[in-house]
Amino acid sequence: MITLKEVTKFFGSFKVIDSISLNVEKGEFFVILGKSGSGKTTLLRLIAGLEKVSSGKILISNEDVTDLPPSKRDIGMVFQSYALYPNKKVFENLMIALENSEINKKDKEERIIEISKQLEIYHLMDKYPAQLSGGQQQRVAIAKALVKRPKVLLMDEPLSNLDVQLRYSARKLIKKVQKEFNITTIYVTHDSNEALAIADRIGVIDKGRLLQVGIPEDIYNNPLSKEVASLVGNPPMSFVKIDGKIIGVRPDNIIIKDNGTYEGIVSNCEFWGSYYLIYIDFIDNEVKAISKERIKEGSKVKFDFISYKVFSND
Repeated sequence: MITLKEVTKFFGSFKVIDSISLNVEKGEFFVILGKSGSGKTTLLRLIAGLEKVSSGKILISNEDVTDLPPSKRDIGMVFQSYALYPNKKVFENLMIALENSEINKKDKEERIIEISKQLEIYHLMDKYPAQLSGGQQQRVAIAKALVKRPKVLLMDEPLSNLDVQLRYSARKLIKKVQKEFNITTIYVTHDSNEALAIADRIGVIDKGRLLQVGIPEDIYNNPLSKEVASLVGNPPMSFVKIDGKIIGVRPDNIIIKDNGTYEGIVSNCEFWGSYYLIYIDFIDNEVKAISKERIKEGSKVKFDFISYKVFSND
């Protein structure tokens, strides 16, 4: 459905995207995960046609769209800021999205009514964006992208402006809408928990390079590099050198017990609701473990690794 062939982007002499090749299947919910400055939004803008590639090819439905403007790519886009016109009512915002469509006015109105009912915003048609909650604005932004019935939906950090309490219901809505419309979706985020929760597959990007692509379980359980491991999971993976090997271990794979093989000193203890996150100084490194009980800072603790990932050898 969407194919990238060795796509590269320079800003001046700085390489922002480094020869990325990727295939996204029809109807797939594909998440691009990366920290700030990794190139994830630039990659999305290249697919949208908002930036020109320096080299490489972009295909949508086997059509080369590399040199086509955004209006010719049959895409819908939801921006981080929602991109709603503040002086236009919801109905007018949706109508603007169809202004370049060849369908007649009656069909446009019918399409707007249909999508607004599906996204439960029909009762907001006469409201201005400033009169809407953050969650309602997001629904309008999604409707604005989908009312054109595009082949592809591109979403750039659409939850970042929402309160934490709203994010769970919002991502559930996005996943529900995506499945109902069976629309091929590329979704950009820096939040690994968000990526793991909603993606069919995840592509991890760092410094403009695509480091790993896989289903959420593979990305979480079998990261191919320390860079991927450090980006995925909250709390993140700890790294430590043992017997000449660099290993990565997640907090839930460290068990604190009196007869443990290893020993360290507790440097910090944080209450995370259902458990305590314990920071342990260990062999010039720090590992994080989970405990059901609070452990005093400065205490010596013994522990074992239930499982771990080997990343390199000396």
